[in-house]
Amino acid sequence: MSRLIFTLFIILTTWLNVGCFNNSGKAPQDSAQIIGDVDLYTFSPSDRYLLSDAEPLILPSSTSVKDTLERLGRDLAQNYFSKTYIDKATDIHFEVLRIDEIATPSRPLRIAVVNMVDTKRAAMRYFFQGSAGGQTTFYMLAATFLQPHLSPPLLDGLILLYNGKILPELDHISLTGILIPKSAQHVAQRAIHGTRRKAIISHEDWVKLRKLRL
Repeated sequence: MSRLIFTLFIILTTWLNVGCFNNSGKAPQDSAQIIGDVDLYTFSPSDRYLLSDAEPLILPSSTSVKDTLERLGRDLAQNYFSKTYIDKATDIHFEVLRIDEIATPSRPLRIAVVNMVDTKRAAMRYFFQGSAGGQTTFYMLAATFLQPHLSPPLLDGLILLYNGKILPELDHISLTGILIPKSAQHVAQRAIHGTRRKAIISHEDWVKLRKLRL
């Protein structure tokens, strides 16, 4: 695991130097262990756009990063992974194993290790297979945990384990190694701004919801 973290440091430092984390949104200057005042979203799958219907997730600004990731993981498990397309129930859930920060001259880089628990291996048969389905699953995982629309993102790197082990090579997507925000940035932004255009929530209601977090 330490070797993976070191590799992540090299990769993320390179991306940081070329400006790949210059996204819209805002995040706290102190990125230690709380989320601060950030705009979090959960997503729904879309046959056409991969992700759609970005819904605001309102959490107090004092919420820890670990609690935030656990909440995002529960949303994924309940709303995306709970049943297969043939309506078969799964036991998929997520465990946040650790969160590390690597110091850099610009800011700390935050890396999380999350374990996807799937004792029935339903994800291998129903969620990771097929070109469209596999890509949708990839973006649901990456956009939800990384929150790549933020600047800086919630996570700078995600190591996703599957039943405690590194994921094997898959036909249509790559979840092996380190997921970075840039991999899901465009798709997440499109879902968020598309939702705003539909005016699912008014600006006034959004301001009220934000005040509840203070």
